Amino acid sequence: MSGMYEKYAEAMAKRKPVEGTNGERVALSFPALGLDDRFVKALQRAFPEVEKPTAVQEKVIPEILGGKDILLKDLTGSGKSFGLVLGLLNKPRMIIHDEKGGRKRVITTLFIVPHRDLALQLLRWIERVTDALRPSPPLRSIAQVLVRVGGGTRGLEELKETAPHILICTPQALMDVYEREREALRLETVRTVVVDEVDCLIESDPRKVQKHAGATRTILDVIYAKRLRAATQHEEEDEDEDGEIDGAPDDLPQLIMTSATLTVRFRDYLLRECHWLNRGNLVKVRGDGEGDEAGRVLHSLLVVRPDGTVVNAEGAREPPPRAARETLAVEDERQDPDDHESKSDSCPDRRVEYARTQSPFNPHAVEAIATAFALDVPQIALVVVGSSAPVQRMVYELRQLGVNAEALDLLVERRGRAYLAQAGSGVEGVARNPRLLVATAATVRGLDMPQLSHVFLLGVPEGRAVEGYRHIAGRVGRFGRGGRVVSVVAEGEDGRMSRVINGVGETPVVFEHFDYYY
Repeated sequence: MSGMYEKYAEAMAKRKPVEGTNGERVALSFPALGLDDRFVKALQRAFPEVEKPTAVQEKVIPEILGGKDILLKDLTGSGKSFGLVLGLLNKPRMIIHDEKGGRKRVITTLFIVPHRDLALQLLRWIERVTDALRPSPPLRSIAQVLVRVGGGTRGLEELKETAPHILICTPQALMDVYEREREALRLETVRTVVVDEVDCLIESDPRKVQKHAGATRTILDVIYAKRLRAATQHEEEDEDEDGEIDGAPDDLPQLIMTSATLTVRFRDYLLRECHWLNRGNLVKVRGDGEGDEAGRVLHSLLVVRPDGTVVNAEGAREPPPRAARETLAVEDERQDPDDHESKSDSCPDRRVEYARTQSPFNPHAVEAIATAFALDVPQIALVVVGSSAPVQRMVYELRQLGVNAEALDLLVERRGRAYLAQAGSGVEGVARNPRLLVATAATVRGLDMPQLSHVFLLGVPEGRAVEGYRHIAGRVGRFGRGGRVVSVVAEGEDGRMSRVINGVGETPVVFEHFDYYY
């Protein structure tokens, strides 16, 4: 798109916060941030509810267009990923000349995400905007996904036929293609690399790195090899005494790294140990946290006692009046009279096995989740289990209790599109027959499902518990919508879980369908 960098300069000049008569922030328009006018019209047709940029989008979009390396942090639900997509779609398309003098399009942006469903979510966003463009270009020329499915890689054949403007991929799928079909990627032509949820994809423990570097690190080492060599020769500029970053840009791809839990310690590790970022052309963007409105998301903690009784945690405070929490429910009046989802897709060949073997889950905890779901969920909820827990087994046990449960899988075309649809777009029959999705913590990170009102967490999060909880809880309350997070733990774990909830600045509130602590 011509005039892109002129628009960037203009956007940067306008980007200073504007205050209204009452001192509140007045958001800039998308065109003022440097987005193409035709693109903005398509955005408004595709997402009519997106009327203006969020605070973090105001900051990051001009920097994306300007080509600077970016370290981006903001709360979950603030619009980080959506802002990245908008900015990247407006970057100039890379075109090279082949040996015959012809023009050939190549990948402009490599967008690395931690799991398959997040890749599919980003693709769905791009698809909606692309469909709204006039004229509408083929989706595969704009964006494609490269993910592992079963024993193979989905998207490879399409990639070999047509190079997209943006390639969204998981690390291992990208590594597989790099090792076997390197020419399909042409990494040397990529102009922007995005690593979403970077603290999930890059290991910082030296002992673990030595044993297994990981696919993301390996790919970044390849793309930024020139910068790594310069670092080993002590040619990279250091921060000056004031902590400002000096130096000059180089010709390597723009690198954008983002996470809601990007700590100062991890950021410093990226800068001082990894040497991928160009410290001479780097900006650190931190949002204003407007995505999470305090008090809109309730956090509850249920304790399962050895005798099977379930009570609220000791010290839980009273919840706000019910009338003040009506935003928890996302109602949809436009329902299809038929709900075509079958309960028979939960690996029927395993039902006999499940019936004969002991469950890895506490049956009282599963029953508590089923009860809470039945009494409090209007449409869609999510239950998150441990990384090694059998998701299909949890689906089976919830269905045995009469719950309309299924494993979260955005590859299932119709259901996947429905779960990512905007609030009010309608998932067939969910108001009449609410649905409980089951997933592990690793496979929900970054997902935005507008109709999701509740998250149930079984057990204390693994690893860095506070960071893990922040990401899990961040699936609700996105863009200021309401929601509820209910943690269910065994007696003896409640003290630790309370500290985790306190660690994100929250205090457990009573879940009124269960007894008070006694």
